[in-house]
Amino acid sequence: MKLTALPAFSDNYFWTLHDGHQALVVDPGDAAPVLDWLEAQQLELTAILVTHHHPDHVGGLAGLRSRLRGPVYGPRHPAIPADVQTVAEADSVAWNGLRFDVLEVPGHTLSHLAYVHRAQPSLGHVLFCGDTLFSGGCGRLFEGSPAQM
Repeated sequence: MKLTALPAFSDNYFWTLHDGHQALVVDPGDAAPVLDWLEAQQLELTAILVTHHHPDHVGGLAGLRSRLRGPVYGPRHPAIPADVQTVAEADSVAWNGLRFDVLEVPGHTLSHLAYVHRAQPSLGHVLFCGDTLFSGGCGRLFEGSPAQM
């Protein structure tokens, strides 16, 4: 599996994971960079993970529907499209032989999710946490409290 960060907007990234054939994308706020990347890499989009409802994380969903050959997973929230398969704490998502456990991580938003793949210790772990955690700190609080974050 290869983890790739796609630059987006002026200060953001969309995380992708692929095996050279199938791809998963996380929080596609804009379809264009994802579509360009899929075409350049000749990959089939087979899953999307959504961490929360902000437009810079879901804005590209409609534009990716025609290329998507699998589910979109995300939190239950009125701003999340109805055709998203909702997941919550203790659920798990399977993709391409990998299992991602779903964690509820309110703070940035009340329905914010994270997805964690707990690999064998020698292979490391993968965490997709949206705007909860950054390399220099945590995300801003829009709906939750500091205690929740």
